[in-house]
Amino acid sequence: MKKTLLLISAICVATLATAQINITTADIATPTTVVYQATDTLPTISVGSAGTSQTWNMTALGTHVTDTLTFLPYSAAPNPLFSTANLLVKQGWQNNYAYAINNAASLRILGNNANINLFGAPVNITQRNNPPEKLANFPFTYTTNFTNTYRTFAKFYLGQTIMGFQVDSIRDHSTVDKTVEVDAWGTLTTPLGTYPVIRSKETKITHDTVDAYIVVFPPFGTWNDAISTSADSVTSYTWWANGLGFSLATATMDSLGGVKSVKWLMQAPTTVGVNEYTAALVENVYPNPAQNEINLLTDAAKTKSIQVFDIAGRLINTYGVNSNLMTINTAEYANGLYTFNIVAKDNSILNRGKFTITK
Repeated sequence: MKKTLLLISAICVATLATAQINITTADIATPTTVVYQATDTLPTISVGSAGTSQTWNMTALGTHVTDTLTFLPYSAAPNPLFSTANLLVKQGWQNNYAYAINNAASLRILGNNANINLFGAPVNITQRNNPPEKLANFPFTYTTNFTNTYRTFAKFYLGQTIMGFQVDSIRDHSTVDKTVEVDAWGTLTTPLGTYPVIRSKETKITHDTVDAYIVVFPPFGTWNDAISTSADSVTSYTWWANGLGFSLATATMDSLGGVKSVKWLMQAPTTVGVNEYTAALVENVYPNPAQNEINLLTDAAKTKSIQVFDIAGRLINTYGVNSNLMTINTAEYANGLYTFNIVAKDNSILNRGKFTITK
């Protein structure tokens, strides 16, 4: 009898050790966390099969590209379009931000703000998702599934000549049909270790359209709709483990069903001091609120220009920096909230801030 009980106990322990897990809001990194990722661009691994008690071996993953995701409070880089966000995710050293909501119900992306080099010039682009893009429903567990159809929209000033046409502004809008299903659970081994995981399969179909405002007789022009259209379908598999703050690995598939690339967690997330980071984003701006002018203190030796945006994220003006104290005439600015970027000489963003016009 004693041997029988011990055998039953051993079976129960083994079953619990390999049972499926639940991912909740507590498994997503909180502000002041840095996640270190690597990308294998020539993977030799297999995504395996759907189902229960699966075993995936990805110890052969390579490190061809490395990146970091820094999780911050929304206040670190506020954007008036995303005031309901409670989590900010900064990608790498670039000034690319995702504005998210992480709560007990789900993890969602409201939109993104990034400085992108287009045709040799830096362009600040704010993209909104309507409704938000859903990454996970909580609890996220085996057989969880959902669909998420949303639209993205970005409108920005370009001011460049392309193929003989003077393109003043661009509108980029997409319709995205997304399906997610947690189709497997088991254990995954990567260079970081072995973890109990669930696996989600995501299929995203995107129809993208680009419109351009082309100047015909300066300063007059017209919007030309659908100067570029495209459609794309991407399937990916993501493995989630408890307590890591982010996904353990994500495999993106090619059009033939092979593994195109794998992004994986290089090391356990670490905590950083966000106070210094947050303080660096706050420039001395006065008076604030302002009426006819504002003053900005910055480092002229490092700064190229100041970009000012309205509440919709449109670039209002760019001011060249020639002294540590810059005075900007706001007499023609309408009442409301404005944001600004401090642009370095290498076109990166040194700092951000905001001010209000009240007349």
